[in-house]
Amino acid sequence: MGVENYGAYQQNKTQASMARSNARIAAAQGKAARGKAYGQAARIEAENEVAGRNTAENLERLREAETQAQGAAVAKRGSSGFTAQGSGSLEEISVLEQFEQRAQDMAYARSLQDVGARFGAAMSRQAGDLEEMQSQAESDYLQAQARVYDRMAKNAKHAMVTSIIGQVGGAIVGGIFGGPAGAQMGAQIGGGIASQSNRGLVGSYESQYGGDQYQEGVSNAWMGQQVSKWMR
Repeated sequence: MGVENYGAYQQNKTQASMARSNARIAAAQGKAARGKAYGQAARIEAENEVAGRNTAENLERLREAETQAQGAAVAKRGSSGFTAQGSGSLEEISVLEQFEQRAQDMAYARSLQDVGARFGAAMSRQAGDLEEMQSQAESDYLQAQARVYDRMAKNAKHAMVTSIIGQVGGAIVGGIFGGPAGAQMGAQIGGGIASQSNRGLVGSYESQYGGDQYQEGVSNAWMGQQVSKWMR
């Protein structure tokens, strides 16, 4: 089972590496999404600031036009001979009302635009924060997976060493008592015993595929013989 457990070790290490790589990608994607959302919010705020300055300039020009229109109405009323309390003042009042209404409309529209921009910027930042949190959660999950695979790789490596020691040790003992044939049988027995113990190691070849049934059968038969001898 040494070769098989080496393969399991390499497979688990690869899975751990892939999980960590995907975790880094997820975290980076979350940071990028947050940066993009915050950048969009900053652009909304910048555009809102420009719109505010434009509205202020337009209101200032409107006030200047209002003053000029009022002056023209006053001059026209004076040249007509009407007094300030007469019907000549009606045109002046009408002009002022029109300009005031336009100014109020502009200010109201600007206030709505400002509220919408501030809300949009806040929502953009919140969306970016949420996306980063979700990506970080995914990254943490993948990091946890990587740690699991690391543990499985460690178990597979331990199982590989155990299998090698079992087979080599069994071969040495079997060779001492039975020559080449005994060495082969000893290796099978030692490997079978190691294979049985490796089943409890999550990530080992035996834990996934059940081990080598032949080797385990040989080791079980040998152990049964020994128990029978001891009980006589």
